[in-house]
Amino acid sequence: MICFRHLGLLALAGFLASHGTAHAQTGCADTDAWIDMSAHQVGAGIGYLWGQGTLHDGTNHYRFRVRGGGALNIGGIALSGRGCVRNLARVQDFNGTYWTAGGSATIHHGTTGVVMENARGVDINLHAQTRGAQLSGQVGRLSFRLLDPIHS
Repeated sequence: MICFRHLGLLALAGFLASHGTAHAQTGCADTDAWIDMSAHQVGAGIGYLWGQGTLHDGTNHYRFRVRGGGALNIGGIALSGRGCVRNLARVQDFNGTYWTAGGSATIHHGTTGVVMENARGVDINLHAQTRGAQLSGQVGRLSFRLLDPIHS
């Protein structure tokens, strides 16, 4: 049986977490790299996320994929967004496992903010639009891997 009081608190925590990070992040500094990313996430207790995107580092552009998940996730969403990448000394440092914590709630359309960091100190602050129905309060682990450069 689902406790509606706990669902309400979880939804409120997700709303505050996503709106706090989304509004705090208004743009990337000139020295920051940035990503465009799209992904899908589904869950029935344990959630799984998969997607792809492009890392923009100055005049260079690299395709990447992302896979991972976390606990306490119910439903499914598609997301699409842009994020600032900080502390990227070498493009290879982008690869790795990123840890996230937070929550979100989406019914039909919404927004979310995700802040994550890998072991090399690379930070990503992602702001995304969401579509679907999902309730999530999770600690997540996402694996980002560069695929190949895009030649203009």
